[in-house]
Order: sequence, then C-alpha cells, then structure tokens
Amino acid sequence: MPYLNITGLMTAYSVLKRSANYALLAPLDNQLLELARHVFANNKGSVFLLSEQVDMFFNSEQGDVFYQLFEQGRLYPFCLHYDPILAKKLHFSRRVINELKHYDELKGSTVIVHLHSERISMLNEAQLIKKVSCYRELAISQSATVIFLISGADVSSVRRQFLGMNTLFDGMIFMSQEASIRTLEYDFWSHSEGVIAAKSINLQLLNKQLSVFESGVDAHADNRSMHQELDEDEVWVVRSAVPQGTKLPALYKVVEDNDALYKTALTRKAATLVFSVTRYTDLSALAQECFLLRKQCGRKLKLVIQNVDGIIRHQDECLFLALGVNLILYSFSEPSRLLSQIQSIQGFQFSRPLPDSIDDVLKYSESALSKGYLPILRFAEQVSKHSDSAANLGVSGVLVMLQLLPRIEAIHPLHLFHVKREGDLFSYADGYIYLYLHACREHDVESAIKHLFKLQVSDFFTSKNIIADHFYIQQECRRIQRDYNQQEVPDYTEQLKENVSYIFDAKVADITNLNTETPEFKKVIRPLSTPVSVEFKSDKT
Repeated sequence: MPYLNITGLMTAYSVLKRSANYALLAPLDNQLLELARHVFANNKGSVFLLSEQVDMFFNSEQGDVFYQLFEQGRLYPFCLHYDPILAKKLHFSRRVINELKHYDELKGSTVIVHLHSERISMLNEAQLIKKVSCYRELAISQSATVIFLISGADVSSVRRQFLGMNTLFDGMIFMSQEASIRTLEYDFWSHSEGVIAAKSINLQLLNKQLSVFESGVDAHADNRSMHQELDEDEVWVVRSAVPQGTKLPALYKVVEDNDALYKTALTRKAATLVFSVTRYTDLSALAQECFLLRKQCGRKLKLVIQNVDGIIRHQDECLFLALGVNLILYSFSEPSRLLSQIQSIQGFQFSRPLPDSIDDVLKYSESALSKGYLPILRFAEQVSKHSDSAANLGVSGVLVMLQLLPRIEAIHPLHLFHVKREGDLFSYADGYIYLYLHACREHDVESAIKHLFKLQVSDFFTSKNIIADHFYIQQECRRIQRDYNQQEVPDYTEQLKENVSYIFDAKVADITNLNTETPEFKKVIRPLSTPVSVEFKSDKT
C-alpha cells in the first residue's frame, strides 16, 4: 500500500488506500514532484505514469526515484497527447484506461495522472464528473490507487471544483511553499478510523527528505489566543519613522533608533513596533532582528517597517514578510494615514509559517550569481532555477520574449542590452530574444526594459510577449530545452564579452601627460574690454 513517506507524519495523514482516488494539488510542478517522490520512495508495487510531460519526472531533482522504478521494470510511463475535442467526448479518459487494462500489472498498482489545471478548468461540471468517475471505476475494479497530480495557474479554481466532487475522491491535499516551509493543507483525507478535514501540516526539507516541522512560535503558543495582553494597545515608533514635529497619541512611545526599539521589544508580547528604514539601514541585520523578535515574542507582536526614502526593493519586501513582519508602509509624508494603517492591524496575529532559521530563507533570497547574456540552453536552465527560488520566497519574476524584425541581425540589439542587476538574463534563439527580469513585477516591465535597452523597442522588434506566472515560466524553459537540445543555436558569448561600455569608470582621468599644443586645446584670446561711462539723468521735478 503506498503512503507519504514523510518523517513524523502520522499514519492517518500518510496512508493512501487501494480502490481509492486521491488529488494532490500545487501551483508548481516541482512541488508535486517532491510529493510524488515521497510516495514512491519505498513503493514495492507497479506504477503507471500518465502525463503530457513524462520527461519532466525523470529530469527533475527527484528523478532518481523514477529512474530506479523504471530500471526495476515497475514503472510504465505513458505520454498523453491532449486533444480538447476528444477530451470533452471522454475518449481521452476511456481510451487510456482501456489501454491500461491490457497490463496484468494494473491489478493492485498505483496510477499517476498528471494534468495541468487549465485542462480541467476548461471542462464544465458534468464533463469533469464523468472523467473522474472513469478513473474511480478503474480504481475499484482493479483495486488500484489513482493519484491525480494537478498544477498550474488555475489550480485554485480546480481545488474548488474538486471540493464539490468529494464523493469521487478519498482525499485531497493542496501543497504551498513559503521560503523553506512547505505546508500540506488537507481539505479531507479518509483513513481507517474516519476522515480528517481542514487540517494543515508544516514540513521542512532536509537532505531531500520531508519532515514535519513545528516552529518555536507554534510550540509555545498561548492557549488563550483570544486573551488580550496588557501591552496590546502600545505602539513603539522609531523617531525617524514619522516626520519631525508629528504629534502622536498618548499610547505611542518614541525611541531613538532601530537598535533601541529592538531592545525594548524583547520584553513585549502584543505591542506594535514601527521600525524605520533609510538608505543607511542594514536590511539583512534588521530582517534578522525581526525574525528573532517573532521567534521569542510570539505571533501577537506586530512588526511594522516604515520605508522612509523608498530604498526597500521587491525582493527585500518578500524577505521581511517571510521572516515575520506584518506590514510595510510607505506613507511617510502623511502621519494621519500612518496612524490609520497601524490601527488596522491592532489585535491581529501573524499567521504565515515561520522557518526554523533565517538561513533557510536567505538561501532563496541570495542574489543570483549569473547575469547578462547566456547561450539559450544555459539561459533556460538558469531561469528555471531563479524562478523556482523566487517562487519559494514569493518574489515575482518575468520572462519577456521579443521577436526581431526581419533582416535584423541578432547581434545588434543584443549589444544594446546593458544588464546591471544580478539575476537579469537574456539570450537569443530562432528570431526571438529572451529576457528574464528577476524580482520584477509585471507592471514594471516597461520601465525595466527602458533602463536595459536605451533605444526604441519598436525599432528592432515586431512583438513582445510577457510571461509573469512562475508555472508558465518554468513550462517555457522546459519547452526551450526540449526544442533546442539537438539544434545548432548561435552563441554570441564571445562577441558580447566586451559589452561593458555602460559600466562607470571610477578612475580619475590622468591629464599630466596631455599635450596642450594639440588642436583640441587651442587657446582663445579675447580682446580686453573697454570701460564705458554711465551718466544718470537728474530728476528735475
């Protein structure tokens, strides 16, 4: 019998029964692959794998498990060729199931059906019920365990659809991830003694093995969660977080700087603390202080970051939020709005999962080592890694595809891309320039391209396609690797090696050996000015 081989997970939460249907959902494929690996780590039976992208299972970091099953003759992969017309007529389900029934190993096996969420969301309720019912009948007739793996941008919509069909499933899990913490949300789960519903389990990954994780904040949580602490209404503010001369309410207390606020906060339980960030603030040190406060003082403490001069970037915001900060503010010039925003979080508790150590988060927030031009296959590999890391931290990333105008050599626009930020990459293949912008939101793409490409985009490109969802970015990277793996694609690494003219040279120019007799130093002699006498008319009136 298959089960989730997760360290510390109770049997009731881990066993997958025979003659049963299960649904495992996650926004990204790699999260599902991580779960699938823990299903088959100690699997002894046969496995039938149905997917449009079977190679993804073998090429992932979890591919060793699937290779091992295949070499042992226990894994039977099937590549699905999806046809929307046939899918709606149920031929898609019935034909595949009829083919599976020719295998004697199907009896008592595990059947994996990997589908993208968009394939399901395009079906109406009646069509979806009929398709799932086909696999339900297969599970019962063959004493098999059917596991649906669903990922993609529409996974939340699919989750709602499946909840309305809970009689056809024996269990459903939604997996999410924030920084180093994975969360399994059990919508419902049947086991030998009953049904689990609306439960969440936090996990951490250590040496490729998932294990149940309980943070210190959760372990020491006050059972009287509705009890108001004595310092609930206190607000401690760094002096530079509000304009000079601002008159604050009686319960607001002002301290000199962030260090003084940190020392004061160590003895607080539910107060609100407003830290100040300027261009001189060490963001990593402040993030660590916020993390330690959250760990020591609990979830009732409210941590607020006042961004005084706009130095916090998108990736810094995500880092603060992952490490325990409740709110990040920008309305420095409006004290009344600041007071309203602080009032809006009074009584709240921090609800996001907190990692065990700050290092678990920083490994996702570290700047990417690569930037600039990369050959297309290396580009796809690096973008996939950057996108995965950004998704784990909640940072946005954007993949832009620019189609060149006819008869324009790729090297000319490539020379015009001046990349300065770590993690920003670009490449070329088959008439398209691919540009990945790390830690960039979709609505900031136009502004970012203007900084990277100094001329008019319309002078070189006919179209621009923007992919802002991490799921589709990773899908596009897999397509690139699949399409260009065996093709000869021009590599412009050598031609672009000296493309550093945009870098500012901080050296002072050496003018000691300049020849002043050369034409550019020609002396201009102007005639001396002659004095002019000025007389004022007398006022005779």
